[in-house]
Amino acid sequence: MDFSEFTKLMGADPGNQDPETLLARHSSPEFEAVAAEADAFEEKLQAALRIQPPADLLSQIKDISQLPVRQRNWIPLALAASLVIFIGAAGLVWKQSHQWDSVEAYVADHYSHDGSTALARAGNTLSGQDISKILARLDARADDQLSGRITFIKFCPTPEGRGAHMVVSTDQGPMTIIYMPNTRVADGETVMFDQMQALLVNLEHGSAAIIGERSQSIENLVVVVRDSLKTGLVDA
Repeated sequence: MDFSEFTKLMGADPGNQDPETLLARHSSPEFEAVAAEADAFEEKLQAALRIQPPADLLSQIKDISQLPVRQRNWIPLALAASLVIFIGAAGLVWKQSHQWDSVEAYVADHYSHDGSTALARAGNTLSGQDISKILARLDARADDQLSGRITFIKFCPTPEGRGAHMVVSTDQGPMTIIYMPNTRVADGETVMFDQMQALLVNLEHGSAAIIGERSQSIENLVVVVRDSLKTGLVDA
């Protein structure tokens, strides 16, 4: 595994435990630095979920509520409580299971969360090995027609478990594919949000959302996804 492949893998799947990845982590100071940075970022995300309110927060609130109105000072506790709720919620929304009212709401929320970031991180075409490592964990495989276009891939949450977020190159510019292994959709439905459009596609197992700007024609990419994304494979 070369340095470029390792860097992309750490960005997509920092907890990867494949023997080749574990060996690469300690192959040189440069590799170790990238791994350490990825681990530190992952720890920050996990730390957001571990924030706990003060143990005596409720008793303090009860004590204040028993004071005369003029002597009550809610501001410090209100700020503390608000901070706990805000930071905890921010981490929970995308690191823990999130419930959406519909697949359409999920697609719009997901893309608004990190669609632009993924586009910005996309680079040259990834190696087939990088792509297959992630898709194989989802019992899927991308044939050359699709894998040759993928410039970014990572795991992502879906309405029903883990999926894959991909950026692909097209003759109209980059577009996004969100693969949902355990979710069925209204096949052929178009979802409009912000300045984007998404077309929902049922696959043999699971489904995908193909997302592009409203000025882009996404039908050709839909055909590629239907033909080239093989799903429901055991030991893919």
